[in-house]
Amino acid sequence: MPSVRKIAFPSESRLQAKIAQATYLDAWEADLRDPTLTATEIAARAQGVTPAWVEGLLALRDMIVRPLGLKTVGRLGARHPPGAKGYSVGDRFSIFTIESVDADELVLGIDDRHLDVRISYLRRGGPGRATYVVSALVQTHNLLGRLYMIPVGRFHPFLVAMMMRRLSI
Repeated sequence: MPSVRKIAFPSESRLQAKIAQATYLDAWEADLRDPTLTATEIAARAQGVTPAWVEGLLALRDMIVRPLGLKTVGRLGARHPPGAKGYSVGDRFSIFTIESVDADELVLGIDDRHLDVRISYLRRGGPGRATYVVSALVQTHNLLGRLYMIPVGRFHPFLVAMMMRRLSI
């Protein structure tokens, strides 16, 4: 089982520019055995290990927020195949929209009236050691967003670390 560590938000992430507006941040790092994987491949594999109970919680979330006029998100493990040239900005990737993409970082986002969410999958390489980082940044817009983040902010670190431990890459 891979070692997963909570770390400071990565300075090289494209999300660094949004930190001042964030009301929630977290970042987790794990060793990467296959340094040839791109950030997009890491993200696809990570979302591919989403447990069924998490998908069930997302379905329950959608049922609860629909009457409140919030976006429903669907399945985290949903597949959206890349175009002929790969994934591009604006393409769907799981429940998110691609904000930016290159070999080292994939930034995903979803915006709603109560909050905006950004997720980064960042591949890091160093002498003899490669790692990947999964970071989350949330900006709430109103009381509903702040209330929503009370349980989600406590649950999210557990979920990310658990999924990263399940991932053998």
